[in-house]
Amino acid sequence: ALSSAASDVYKRQHDILTQQKPMTMKKILYLLCSCFAVTLMASCEDFLDKTPQGDKTDQDIFSRFNETESLINRLYFYARAADQPLVHIRFFSDSALTDECEGSSAENGWSNKFNDGDWEPGSQLYTSCNATTNAGACHTFWPKLYEDIRCANVILEGIEKYNTPDSEARPGTLSQRIGEVLFIRAYLHYCVLKSYGECPYVDYTVNPNALPPFERENIHTIVEKICRDCDEAYARVPAQNLMDQFGRVEKGACLALKAMALWIAATPLYNGSTLKGDTRNYASVYQSYDPARWDAAAAAAKAVMDFEAEGQKRYSLYQGSPKSQTTDSGGTDQSNGAVYSRLWELFHRTMNDAKKAEWIFFHLHCKTVGYHNDMYPPSAQGQAREVPVQDQVDEYEVIGPDGYGYPIYALKQNHKALYGSLISEEDMAKAYDDGNPYINRDPRFYRDIIYHGSMFKGKWINTATGADAINAANSTSTGYFTRKYFDGYYTKGMSGNWNFDAPLIRLATIYLVYAEAVTRSKGATPEVYNLMNELRARSFMAPIPPAAQTNKELLLDYILRERRVELYHEKSRFFSTRFYLEPTSPEELAKDAQWSSIQGTNDQKAQLYFDKYGAYPKTQHRICGMRPVEDPNGKISISGKTYRMERFWKEDRVFLEKHYLFPIPTEELQRANIQQNPNW
Repeated sequence: ALSSAASDVYKRQHDILTQQKPMTMKKILYLLCSCFAVTLMASCEDFLDKTPQGDKTDQDIFSRFNETESLINRLYFYARAADQPLVHIRFFSDSALTDECEGSSAENGWSNKFNDGDWEPGSQLYTSCNATTNAGACHTFWPKLYEDIRCANVILEGIEKYNTPDSEARPGTLSQRIGEVLFIRAYLHYCVLKSYGECPYVDYTVNPNALPPFERENIHTIVEKICRDCDEAYARVPAQNLMDQFGRVEKGACLALKAMALWIAATPLYNGSTLKGDTRNYASVYQSYDPARWDAAAAAAKAVMDFEAEGQKRYSLYQGSPKSQTTDSGGTDQSNGAVYSRLWELFHRTMNDAKKAEWIFFHLHCKTVGYHNDMYPPSAQGQAREVPVQDQVDEYEVIGPDGYGYPIYALKQNHKALYGSLISEEDMAKAYDDGNPYINRDPRFYRDIIYHGSMFKGKWINTATGADAINAANSTSTGYFTRKYFDGYYTKGMSGNWNFDAPLIRLATIYLVYAEAVTRSKGATPEVYNLMNELRARSFMAPIPPAAQTNKELLLDYILRERRVELYHEKSRFFSTRFYLEPTSPEELAKDAQWSSIQGTNDQKAQLYFDKYGAYPKTQHRICGMRPVEDPNGKISISGKTYRMERFWKEDRVFLEKHYLFPIPTEELQRANIQQNPNW
């Protein structure tokens, strides 16, 4: 309902301001246009819609509740465009920009350009955002983010200046809407923070013709201001919205945004930073490690977990269908029993019990029915726009003979010190075989990934030959297809509501923040161990070995892998690699050196590296895949042929020190008189 309302406002007419008297027009331009955006007039035309009479003033708007509420609905639309879970860079999610997925040549191949390092401040990635057809994909960048922030400030100041009346039909709604705007303002700054780091926190309307001096603030100060806006919003919004207001901000979202912002402030990019060539204003602050920042993140996450509404905890892990149920939304089993119903229920259908139980902040209908066609395998009339890579697939654990979960690389050279005492070589061989790698895996693997020998829509997938073969037209380039978000029942042209909702923060996200924060601050604890097992059990996954209850390094290894698996394709991995300075860490660079030391072709290295060392380097310098090779001794049988699986190198990628933060467009630096991010 909220999405429809925002869309109605967006489509209704063009701009109510075009026929204003000159002085009034100028005044509203000051109000509605971004202090940073070059396309000043266009931003105004986007924000408000023209009425047939075309004679409304700002007073006309803010003296009417319905008009003001329409602007707030529009602001929700902006917030969705600013941080779309399934679209980050020009029609591709950020999964295709990291070692989760590989993109395609569709839509001008923007994800491939990004991975080639083609995102300088003046690159086409930025300049093409002026095109009307690409406007929605541009809200993730600095200029549009600040336009959207300005719109939030316009609304807040307009309500105060003109004493906007409350809703007659639902008294108290105005106060709630003010809270929503405060939250969205905080959230938009959070989006700037994630991508750009230090930034001005603009909580007032700026005159674009007389810009004040701006300062890129200390990240910890920005987080404090985000928390302040969230606290003010918390006091105004309801404890829960489970009926016609589903999707609007509620108190738990305010608590959760604080937890996420405080988690970022505790990570190495801002807490013990080793960023080279660091020219940030407060670099010396970030270079100092303070464990209290992890305590703050833990406390904020615990507040979400403990939050109550109507006498009971507002959020809980969805339990849903039992393990015995593997049917899809059409009541059929088209996965040969591999995908448990509960796991796709977490993401399917608006306002289902799963979303009511544990989705905290999210966007409704953020992708249309066409997303099936974008992502399905060609055999299902799809185009495989974003496909998983082997680096991600390797993170799904196997279940050992002892009933506990282990990484498939547990006993490889780089991991044996941590896992060698937990499982024997004999038991590991029983649990995992790289020649037949798709059995005995974490149940979430079968929900997330389509692989050679899996069943999708009642058909066996064959990446060796036919429409789904590796590198066939519109097919996978890595040996995999993305399954997450799709139960597989939909067929192209099928009637009904098949649009996609997507989470930005859900309870599992908060569990992971809390577990990591407590472990980093206090070490391994039975509390966190049990919490992680609770999260895994919800997905029918085996528990973590008991040794992790007292081993900090081991428990952290499980927590970070759990984040990568649980939040696959949920706008998590891209930023995690950056917050933890992972690509240039000494540990990962040492693994890169191991890769380089191996003799042979890149394809040979892909296999030999895993055989000897284990998980691939997380330097973002390359991705790998897995292909079937016909072999009479192979262990995977499809259509009368047997195959063994063989790893291969897909491509090299570019990651430099400067890529930890996005570059600010040059004209924005000049306009705001602030400095560029480090190393650009």
